[in-house]
Amino acid sequence: MELNGEDLRKTRLEQRKGKLKKLLAASGWGLQFVEYMEGDGAIIFQHACKLKLEGIVSKRKDLGYRSGPSRTWLKTKNPASLVALRIVEENAVW
Repeated sequence: MELNGEDLRKTRLEQRKGKLKKLLAASGWGLQFVEYMEGDGAIIFQHACKLKLEGIVSKRKDLGYRSGPSRTWLKTKNPASLVALRIVEENAVW
């Protein structure tokens, strides 16, 4: 993970998200930046589902980046999202 040649892997999540926010704001790519939220994960997930988001990723904000599966983050998918429905449909046996 890098930005303009700067290695960001050891940079804390909250600092990386600050850089990402600036990058996306200036890009015009139409991507949605989501602020870091602290709170009850179940409640945050319920709200994400109501907003029809793909899901949430729970991470520790004080850690650097690590690729691949890790015990420091957890992805929770919204089973009703278009992405999840597409995956189910692609794997269906007709």
